[in-house]
Amino acid sequence: MTFRDDNGGFAFACNDAKFSVCVSTWNTRLSQLGKMDGCLRIMTHHLPNLDYIAKIINKRPIDIFIIANEDARDNAQMLKNKFPNVHIALHPNMNAKVVLIAPETVWVSSSDFGKTKMLESTIGLHSKMAHDKALKSLFQKEWSKSTELEKA
Repeated sequence: MTFRDDNGGFAFACNDAKFSVCVSTWNTRLSQLGKMDGCLRIMTHHLPNLDYIAKIINKRPIDIFIIANEDARDNAQMLKNKFPNVHIALHPNMNAKVVLIAPETVWVSSSDFGKTKMLESTIGLHSKMAHDKALKSLFQKEWSKSTELEKA
């Protein structure tokens, strides 16, 4: 049986995927961010360990969009003040842990964007179809329901 687009999600093709369990970090996954041209979009509940997140963003502090839960307001505002060119928005119900890197990379994780000591699992996909569908049906949809922060 094959997956199909329906009210529960969308189907996509992917010939390159990786499942990681407690063996990688966001810093490792985004180690080449400074060399990437594509837009980075992050969905997360919390923003744990701002120094760690800043280390990642410092690699290329432009073309980055972050949606965090309103619970992360204080850390989100500190991050926005440090990186005024990074777009950060708050969403009342955000709990997704998804990172999209244009044009074809998708990371879906059990871990928030930042540093964690928890056991986590992550799936990485190289699929333009998955990226574009997630961008349209998830990120852009929820960004429109979010409130973007301004530098304080």
